[in-house]
Amino acid sequence: MFTKKNTIRDVVTDPKIAPYAPLFVTKTDLTRHPMYTMSFEELSRYRMFHGYSLLSGVNRLAEAVEDGEFCYNLYSAEEIQAEPKKGEACFLHFPSMDPGADDKPFVLIVPGGGNVAQWNLTEGFPIAAQFNRLGYHAVILVHRVGGPKLYPAPTDDLAQLLRQIEARKEKLSLNAGRYITVGFSAGGYLVNTWSGSIHGYPAYGLPKPEMNISVYGFVSWRSVKPDWDVDDFGITTHGLSIREAAQTDWNVEDSVSGFPPTYIIHGGADQACDCMNSYVLSNALQEAGIPQVLEIGKGTNHGFGEGCFTPLRGWIERAVNYFENLKNQQ
Repeated sequence: MFTKKNTIRDVVTDPKIAPYAPLFVTKTDLTRHPMYTMSFEELSRYRMFHGYSLLSGVNRLAEAVEDGEFCYNLYSAEEIQAEPKKGEACFLHFPSMDPGADDKPFVLIVPGGGNVAQWNLTEGFPIAAQFNRLGYHAVILVHRVGGPKLYPAPTDDLAQLLRQIEARKEKLSLNAGRYITVGFSAGGYLVNTWSGSIHGYPAYGLPKPEMNISVYGFVSWRSVKPDWDVDDFGITTHGLSIREAAQTDWNVEDSVSGFPPTYIIHGGADQACDCMNSYVLSNALQEAGIPQVLEIGKGTNHGFGEGCFTPLRGWIERAVNYFENLKNQQ
């Protein structure tokens, strides 16, 4: 197992881990990132996401590698040959050792990355490890990224993930009809869109999530502040400027009638995805009568992941407690 003295470089160059190194931060050369040569101990001092959280995540990945097959392509070789970009899409399976996990919904995790990358290192592996400890099987969706006009590829990939899980349900001990979605930033936009009635699970004829968890997730093109230059995100995502996207039916608040209960977490000082997005979602859910919880972390910026040493620490446990209390009331 890796220790706090190891660096990210130590992990990704380990012979057993190296084949999966491109999945740490997809579409990104980690060797050029300042964190590459930093130890997990050092990362704990310089990054909002806590280094020991990342250490827990990479050790969970190392366990999965040791256990055998855990990474699955979403599409067949024929589909990838016809559309090579589909080769980017896969899912990572992290089963919990808790014997009760088979009787619970699995957790479907979608890390963020602005739809140009995906940060599994910070918002994937550690989150899966924590849900595993709490008695839930976890799956990380690695979807296609990069535009312009990426969508609807990510929703197509999420739909394909559920179909693949159904096809492998006995091998994986997962039930495609029982799942909780967790999305971060751009991944939050995906799970929020998936939970809605317009472009989500009803459009694909697939089961509804039992709960949705939006972590500093993007929601509304209408809520973008006039002085925030995020047109690149609009172009990458939908091939539209922010002003143009605001006029479409891709604003999540317009489709909340289909939502499951939702737990919403956001930093109050988020400089990348304004926390107004989470207020918009919370208000829309309240008006629709959908059970929801909103947590805003005072002074907390974007990208906190598990939230260690932020005002939002423990959000995973609180979201699980909320879900289990809802189930007990049914």
